[in-house]
Amino acid sequence: MVSAKMANAQASPRKMPKLDATADQNTNGDSQDILEQIDLIQTQLDSLNDQASDEILKVEQKYNQMRKPHYKKRSDLIAKIQDFWLNTFMNHPQIAALLDEAEEEVLRYLTQLTVEETDDIRSGYKIIFQFKTNPFFENTQLVKEFSMSESGEMGTTETKISWKPGMALTEKSGGEKGKVKVGAKRDRGEDPFSFFSWFEDNSVGGDEVGEVIKDDIWANPMQYYLDIDEEEEELDEDGEQDEDEEIEGEGEEGAEGEEVE
Repeated sequence: MVSAKMANAQASPRKMPKLDATADQNTNGDSQDILEQIDLIQTQLDSLNDQASDEILKVEQKYNQMRKPHYKKRSDLIAKIQDFWLNTFMNHPQIAALLDEAEEEVLRYLTQLTVEETDDIRSGYKIIFQFKTNPFFENTQLVKEFSMSESGEMGTTETKISWKPGMALTEKSGGEKGKVKVGAKRDRGEDPFSFFSWFEDNSVGGDEVGEVIKDDIWANPMQYYLDIDEEEEELDEDGEQDEDEEIEGEGEEGAEGEEVE
């Protein structure tokens, strides 16, 4: 009998409580009201974020103008140091990976590097390379300009490099290289991507090399020229601090010993 009852109990479906249609409608109505309130708050937050972006842009524009005379003074001083930009590029891991021996030789003639952002900052920037007379090309100034299109994609325009006969570093492997053997230092395959091939590339899209030069190298070239590792610098400072504390501790112990005697 017990087994039969258990079997019947298991076989019978579980009874669900009856839903109150009026209560369900009220709940849905309350949820809709809450969602509308949340949406209104989000709209207000978005408006504040847009306002903040506009205010931040005005501050950035103001300080960009204030930085210009300092950049000018820095550039004038850097121009007096031989191979400054060559060493700076060679000490930057991402830029150094693009350079071969021939390009390093070209960069010995680079005297000034300048980054200029558009007035509204958001629509683009340009990188200006100033060279002294060199055996590779006729240009004394090469400019690569980055500009945002209406569709939101970043495009570039570049100065056409007037390579001297036999000195074109960006010709493909099958072409004549003249006196210069590109890729002698690093094997990059049949069609290597290098610093000057980056310069001449005008494909649409993001540009990591341009961003590195603008946001990293131009912002503080000294740290790469001197090959300063920020983490090592912090470790050195911590080490010096520990040594000072040890010396102070030894001095206190010595003083206590004298008092005991």
